[in-house]
Amino acid sequence: RAVPFTAMASSMLRSAIRGMRRVPRAFNPRYFATNLEGELACMSRYGAYNTHKDTLISRYPMTKAVCTIGPVSEDAETLQSLVTSGLRIMRINFSHATYEEATLRMKNLRRSKGIHGGSFNMRAVMLDTQGPEIRTGLFEGDEETKGRKPKLELKKGDSIILTIDDEYRYKGTTEKIWCSYKKLCTSVKVGSKILLDDGLVGLEVKSIGGDFVECEILNTGLLGERKGVNLPGAIVELPALTEKDMADIEFGIKNDIDFIAASFVRKAADVAEIEDFVKKIHSQHWPETHPLPGIISKIETQEALQNFNGIMEKSYGIMVARGDLGVEIPFENVALAQKEMIYRCNKMGKPVIVATQMLESMQGNPRPTRAEVSDVTNAVLDGADAVMLSGESANGNYPLESVQALGSIAAEADKHLAFLDEHRFDSKGRSTTVMSSYEGLAYSAVRASKEMGAACIIIMTSTGRTAKWLSKFRPSVPVMAYVKNAKLGRQLILHRGLHPMYFKKSGSEEGTDEAVRRAIQFGFCSVGDTVLILQSIENNGVYDVAMRIRKVGEDGGNIEGVKDGI
Repeated sequence: RAVPFTAMASSMLRSAIRGMRRVPRAFNPRYFATNLEGELACMSRYGAYNTHKDTLISRYPMTKAVCTIGPVSEDAETLQSLVTSGLRIMRINFSHATYEEATLRMKNLRRSKGIHGGSFNMRAVMLDTQGPEIRTGLFEGDEETKGRKPKLELKKGDSIILTIDDEYRYKGTTEKIWCSYKKLCTSVKVGSKILLDDGLVGLEVKSIGGDFVECEILNTGLLGERKGVNLPGAIVELPALTEKDMADIEFGIKNDIDFIAASFVRKAADVAEIEDFVKKIHSQHWPETHPLPGIISKIETQEALQNFNGIMEKSYGIMVARGDLGVEIPFENVALAQKEMIYRCNKMGKPVIVATQMLESMQGNPRPTRAEVSDVTNAVLDGADAVMLSGESANGNYPLESVQALGSIAAEADKHLAFLDEHRFDSKGRSTTVMSSYEGLAYSAVRASKEMGAACIIIMTSTGRTAKWLSKFRPSVPVMAYVKNAKLGRQLILHRGLHPMYFKKSGSEEGTDEAVRRAIQFGFCSVGDTVLILQSIENNGVYDVAMRIRKVGEDGGNIEGVKDGI
């Protein structure tokens, strides 16, 4: 059901208030007045992490890094360094990448060593579609530029016509430019705002004709060719997939990509249309048992915000794409919309990625600004499963430093959350009204791990369902998810706190012993630690999931049947 944006804005504010009400007691002023000693302990911890949990989170981050790979980072050596520094999901932007470039990037990623060495890793690949965009056309040249198409200077107060007449596709001037959206004249009305090039130039509609819209220029600016056009507040009638998107997705499925980031999704029906196409193509190249790529819906428009619940329900996960979203809605509402979307995804157990300009200044500088550090930190504290780099790791001067900075900032925020979890367990707002049996078991396991001070949680999973529920309840220690399907493992890597390994044996008692010894070997736990193990047990043909609590013993012998992971 569509929700008016004004209602959603009110909902955002209520969410913010809920967040303030959920502030831990350690930051409550009244509590501070009577518990000064506890407060000083909380503040004195900054910069002095010595616990096993802090070290573990630095090595096995709870919040994952999605990194866009481009010309400056696609070579094998650089990509290996990014993997070593924390890249968990590689994003390929098909607005720019060719199939040759994408093939090279996937090959180099899959040849990179995981943090435990070997030639196998569980890094995932995300194909980001170009989507059904609205763009301007090309401009006329002149003698002075010797045929090169110049930028146009649009001046405040002047009139300009946007036309859908293809005659002007290559004849743009300061008086008239072409627009690719054929239903422009029926989608806007007098007084509507139109934004060009991510809001660089604003227009206001003054009159509407049969194949043109006359506008007043609201600010002076230089406009390049083929720039994006945004219609804030308008119901835009565009297909969920373009012909280019379909070709790109088929290329991705042939190459076994793990996620599809669907651009400019506006309603649940768009996700359903993409899903149907993915299933059709997938069946032509892979067996039925092979996992489908997960659809990550990018929320970039006001219409998508209004239809958010339906989109979220149909999607594998959500990307908070703040670039176009910040053009479509008032910029002062972007942070509130981000918090509301994260809150709703957390409540439903859907992974959520926060993207766009997280460390934007690091395209040209070796260190982030303090505001960028706060941005990443707050995304983690809000509950993001992953944070994403775009131009920083694809085209910037400091791709490695950007990934390292993102990882260290997210790790510090994760450590802070783990510290707070030592003093309280708060899962309010993170559960559906009635839990399923698997959800209830995951809730109990996370709660037990926090109250018992467990070093880690180990789960033997064939479908990933219970592992995803574990992630939903925000464990404060890493979860080792042992899977029998490598692609399932690569998809689980997106979820907060999950660290998959490809495990060939069945979920037997022997398998759990091997898992515990593997956990010791890789530093998840040490002799004497408590670990929680979730495992399917067969009983007369019926499979139940059991939770076991084990004290780690001295036996850490050789393990067979486990490939290199993480």
